[in-house]
Amino acid sequence: MRLTYWIVFIFFLTNCNSPTPMKVSRGAGIIPHEAIANHAMKLLKDPLLSSLSIGVTFDGKKHIAHFGEIDKGQNNKPTDNTVYEIASVTKTLLAVLVSQAEIEGKLSLDDDIRKYLDGDFDNLQYKDQPILIRHLLTHTASLPRWAPERVGDLFEDIDSQLPYKINKILSQYTKAQFFEDLKQLTIEAIPGTHYSYSSYGTELTTYIIEKIYSKSFDELISEKIASKAQMSDTRITPNEEQLKRSANGYDMNGNLTIQMVSNLWGGGGRAKSTPSDLMNYMTFLLDPENKPATNSYNTLYDLAPFNGDENNKSGYFWVLNEDDIFGKKVSHHGGAYGMQNWLHIYPDTNLGISVITNNGGMRTGRKLDNLIQKILEEIHKVNS
Repeated sequence: MRLTYWIVFIFFLTNCNSPTPMKVSRGAGIIPHEAIANHAMKLLKDPLLSSLSIGVTFDGKKHIAHFGEIDKGQNNKPTDNTVYEIASVTKTLLAVLVSQAEIEGKLSLDDDIRKYLDGDFDNLQYKDQPILIRHLLTHTASLPRWAPERVGDLFEDIDSQLPYKINKILSQYTKAQFFEDLKQLTIEAIPGTHYSYSSYGTELTTYIIEKIYSKSFDELISEKIASKAQMSDTRITPNEEQLKRSANGYDMNGNLTIQMVSNLWGGGGRAKSTPSDLMNYMTFLLDPENKPATNSYNTLYDLAPFNGDENNKSGYFWVLNEDDIFGKKVSHHGGAYGMQNWLHIYPDTNLGISVITNNGGMRTGRKLDNLIQKILEEIHKVNS
């Protein structure tokens, strides 16, 4: 009895003395520049990483910092205007456009996608349950990860030649072939019940949004996002001047590699942007009056865990979660052959963080995410 008493007492005392993490609220806004730089330089000791661009916006205060060099030994430090592939973070641009179309009454999340397709697609259903727009947005449409599907087979042998093998297929794959393949697909699960990441579905969404507005994805980005957010360098197809500012990308072994190609619509991951544009994009996304953005953070799928976190939910392509200190977390990762980046948005605390590097290593995305966690810890220290 005496032993039990002491165990209970020690447990009670320990828990009473353990401080509850203090939430950071709007109105704080201190950005720890030096601490961010220290963590960045530690990460650049990794032999595969040569450069980092970090952007933080917090309660209206902004901080962009660049570290290392784009090409080792060339002393060419990245700048605010360096053009990077942002890969699947492109999907967040598409998310805002779909949200905008929904607000304008041009589509409903409960529309059968065949409403927007020409021809016979009786196969795009499972036991009379059709694929809806919301299923494309949440990767629950039971569509393949890649278009064309055979690209996925290449990942059985991952090496430095993988980008070249993928590009060989993608450079020859047309929009007409995309729709022919779409007619041959078999939907093997009730749409909306199973999460399976699909750039195939994202390309289909891009086709639908282009059809609704009778404009290209590039035109819609420019008109409905870039012009409002001052993002003059964010495009699917960069011009010649932007190409001259493009960072070289390096592969899993640290060797120079190629950029992604595609003849499809581009929503799956073909946008290019700059640290300056990404900073302005975060400000755009954090504006509480920006209904197309805030609407895209609504939960559309939470039936089962995905991406290794039981608390993950899906918004309009966004991965949604909750941070104990910074509140609602809205994020997306982008990985190209030679580049990796993360975009984190915390609407409750008016905080956004973007990190990008020109290395496409298999573990680089995780390293960048860990860097963001360290930045969050430093922000918490100085604002609590």
